[in-house]
Amino acid sequence: MNTYTSVDVIVVGAGPVGLTLANLLGGYGVRTLVIEKNAKIEGEPRAVTLDDESMRTMQAAHLIDEVTRDVVMGYGVQYFDWRGKPFAAIQPTRQEYGYPKRNAFRQPVLVSTLNNALARFSNVQTWFGHEVVAFDQTSAEVACSVKSCEGETKLVRAPWLVACDGGRSPIREMCGIVLDGATYPERWLIVDLADRTVPLRHTQTYCDPRRPAIRLPGPQGALRYEFMLRASDRDEEVLDEATFRGWIAARVPEDAALPLVRKAIYGFHARVATRWKTGRVLLAGDAAHLTPPFAGQGLNSGIRDAANLAWKLAAVTRWGASVELTDSYEPERRPHAAALIRMALRIGSFMQPKTVFGAAVGQAALRLACLLPACRDYILQLRFKPKPELATGYFEPTPHQPRAELLPQPLVQHRELGLIRLDVALGSGFAVLGWDSPDFRAHASKLLPAGAPGRVVAIVPCEDDFLAPADPRIEGVRDTTGELRALFDRLKCVAIVVRPDRYWCRLVASQELAGAPQGPLRGFAFPAPPSASLS
Repeated sequence: MNTYTSVDVIVVGAGPVGLTLANLLGGYGVRTLVIEKNAKIEGEPRAVTLDDESMRTMQAAHLIDEVTRDVVMGYGVQYFDWRGKPFAAIQPTRQEYGYPKRNAFRQPVLVSTLNNALARFSNVQTWFGHEVVAFDQTSAEVACSVKSCEGETKLVRAPWLVACDGGRSPIREMCGIVLDGATYPERWLIVDLADRTVPLRHTQTYCDPRRPAIRLPGPQGALRYEFMLRASDRDEEVLDEATFRGWIAARVPEDAALPLVRKAIYGFHARVATRWKTGRVLLAGDAAHLTPPFAGQGLNSGIRDAANLAWKLAAVTRWGASVELTDSYEPERRPHAAALIRMALRIGSFMQPKTVFGAAVGQAALRLACLLPACRDYILQLRFKPKPELATGYFEPTPHQPRAELLPQPLVQHRELGLIRLDVALGSGFAVLGWDSPDFRAHASKLLPAGAPGRVVAIVPCEDDFLAPADPRIEGVRDTTGELRALFDRLKCVAIVVRPDRYWCRLVASQELAGAPQGPLRGFAFPAPPSASLS
């Protein structure tokens, strides 16, 4: 038995969540070991949608160019009624976080991109064909017994272990943590096809009580159909190609003869783990929450977990932060994950009408709602999606802003680089963003947590030029769209301290700028985690 003692974080599971976390940790210089039971990367095309927040995380991992090459950017959803006629379309145009709201991808391609990218880091190892069979933990570390596919047993020690090992997470079971929520009786047939000939990029959802169905085009000619099954349907019958190809032909005849990639039957769950942290073991992705597929948010919630955890693990292992900082993970992430599950259930109930009468009533109500501009914008621009904001966690609330929110990412003009997305200027650590002034230039750096990487970014108003001499310690950007002016006016501040995951953690008024002492990166006192209930 070999002993390895030089690892900061063990990531169990080499799916998209675990590999995203490993790439982020690698960029922070955290010594990371990824352990995957399978001998090679996952080849199943499961998730099909990356949202704007996930794309922003790919940007943070310096992989946005590689990922977007294999993505259909900015697709919408067309809804068809029980008679097969279109009655609504969701095609959001807003890009407040820098990317379209909905982007189609192929999971095996993304996983391959994320896995190959780890070769950039000398501080990241991957062990495929290895399984954590047991672990013990103390107040300072986790010790894992790991068995290889050849039968060799190894001992791995690390201060932290993150379970990204799926909905049936063995690590979660070893911790004695259970999932709270419900598993639903409805089942769906998935059919993945290749070489589609119809160029339409948008998803088509058929809200037909006789057989609800979804058609999802993807990149490189990929195409997925999903059909809801009745209680009387037998698996061997619906998995027969003659059966499901007949269903496909009834929707889009040109798709019926396309090459078959995969067929599978799945149920869906709305469950959240009762605890996401026990000692030095943390749960992420499907190990922490199972989301119905109707809103395409299961994987995206997992990527949000990775973005939240990565900088905190870097902070406690590399930047001198208190281990209490990791206690903020669950209180910050659980409410948003649960809210997205509730949203998916509401969408699912609309997509799965039980009767023609119910379908007709619900679809007529949506038609009427879309006649009102405010309702139409709320629906068609996806404003009903729960906002990425924090009710509690690593931030300092103000009377005007009791919740921290994810900063927008507009295009700004950089003094040297030209037109860029805001995060390029902010860098990968903390940042202080504020209006360029002598006071800001003199005092902004004191707002950065001591010991953590950080940048100062000075904003020039939209109507101004860069006149002050360049300062190598300060990034200069111009508010080309006016979005930053609107943000600062709404938040009532002159400077914003931004976390590495792009949530603000402090709003600074003008009178506070000069008197703000530099302090350590610390953990705040957190209330008890909210209930796991989805109600």
